[in-house]
Amino acid sequence: DEHDNDDDDDALSAEDASKIQNLKFVNATSYLLTGMMVTGVVLFKAREEGVFGDEFLWMKYQTLLTPSSYVNLLWIPVFVLQGLFVYASTLHETLQRSPLVGYDRALRRSSRTSVAVHYPAVCAATLLTVYSHDYGHVFLALSGSVLCGIALTSILQIQGRAMNEMEAAANDESGTAVRNVGDRTAEYAALRLPFELHGGYVLALVAVYFNTFLAGFDSLPTSVFLAAANASLGLLLCAGFYVLWVTDRKFYGVGVGLVWYLLGVAIELHAPTQPIYNEFSDGAILTTQIVAGMATLILATLLGVRVMKTMIKHNLFNCGDALDKEGEISTDYVHA
Repeated sequence: DEHDNDDDDDALSAEDASKIQNLKFVNATSYLLTGMMVTGVVLFKAREEGVFGDEFLWMKYQTLLTPSSYVNLLWIPVFVLQGLFVYASTLHETLQRSPLVGYDRALRRSSRTSVAVHYPAVCAATLLTVYSHDYGHVFLALSGSVLCGIALTSILQIQGRAMNEMEAAANDESGTAVRNVGDRTAEYAALRLPFELHGGYVLALVAVYFNTFLAGFDSLPTSVFLAAANASLGLLLCAGFYVLWVTDRKFYGVGVGLVWYLLGVAIELHAPTQPIYNEFSDGAILTTQIVAGMATLILATLLGVRVMKTMIKHNLFNCGDALDKEGEISTDYVHA
């Protein structure tokens, strides 16, 4: 009987291992297809008859929130970082077992709390967004960006809960949650930053496609488009402030993506395309440019201060911990 039970356990382990390998294959394939297809269309203009490949079609969908074309270069670090995530989650000896990936959760009924399970949805929504835009289907592009944002938000929430559980476990075991700086940096760069940066850019794309969809209603006065554009810039600034200063965990990548986009809007409105000149007055264009420039400056400042504050906090904590271990800090003496 014991022999039979051992065989059952081995068979179950083999089945679980097979499921994990299949999920790794799906994630790697999803990444490769999405990376090649998005960069091919957006950066290399593979479809000459598409919006990204035809300058006249591109101008047809211009709004006050359309950024300079250089903003599309953000897809490069997005996919480089996601490639790092795929490598870490499939081949790295320790990171692939991290709760921030969640292969163990993928085997349970709680598979919805696994980042690895959600990643193909991010890739699918990204493809839907980009190709809908390229074919001129603005509402589908808006829908795709919203779906992508929902998937990325789910991933960031899952990782936040996993981080809380990891820190609670470390506290229970040793009374402190101190971890090696190098390990924390590698974990953040490979497992969290890819989704934060992508999330910040997708949040900006939601605003772009909403304004582009709104611009399709030609019967509306231009004042509506002007108000919607400036309100969108204000909301993006508020979102950046929220993820950098209000949430328990700070999403630096989201801030970087938003700053990159807002700067692109300010630069584009410095010398806008002819359709924007034809539709809006010089005052309206200048007003939106000023709002975009101010939003960029404010959010970049908030991001820089937040990063510096975090670095100082961790460095002081690590330095104090090291000195304490060496006996160089005495709690019996306090400076006046």
